Amino acid sequence: MCCIDGFWVEYTSAWEIPGTEDLKPYITAKDKGKKWLFGTIDMAVISAALAAIMSVFIH
Repeated sequence: MCCIDGFWVEYTSAWEIPGTEDLKPYITAKDKGKKWLFGTIDMAVISAALAAIMSVFIH
């Protein structure tokens, strides 16, 4: 779903605001890369913490 939304906003003119064409891209590739990298790391840390908590409860 997120991939479809990202594609829709990024590659179609459906969300284009008249007069702001010179401001594209709204989110740069560098910012998008940072978001994906830190999001992946955050999810790994959260998953590890939850797994540790659950292993304490199970044992």
